[in-house]
Amino acid sequence: MCGRPVIATFAGVDAVAVKIALTVGPTAVTNVILTMSQTAVARIAPPGQRGVALGALAFVHALAGILSLLVTGRMVDAASSVPTGYHSAYLLMAALVAAAGVLAVCFLRPEKDAVRLGVPETPAVAIPVH
Repeated sequence: MCGRPVIATFAGVDAVAVKIALTVGPTAVTNVILTMSQTAVARIAPPGQRGVALGALAFVHALAGILSLLVTGRMVDAASSVPTGYHSAYLLMAALVAAAGVLAVCFLRPEKDAVRLGVPETPAVAIPVH
């Protein structure tokens, strides 16, 4: 849920250095999120459907990149000015990220899904402390 304030802040500030920092940071986090979500999907998906589940995840991630460009372009074209269009697009992204975060908190339960799908529980790996 940390993406919402970053996107909303990006839309509200004029300093270029701040905009660069707000662009680079979340971009790096996006790569981490994709890796973590692949691990989570691989953990709860039954072995026979694991490839399909991971492929669907990659599809949704790629589709978001395509759709965001289309929606942003249309919003910028429809706005009274280019900055106004980008401001509206960033605020829409902030609202979508907030809604997705709330839905994830309310509905995602990986442990229950793993039990329901019959995925065996794997023990946590202990890391020795020296």
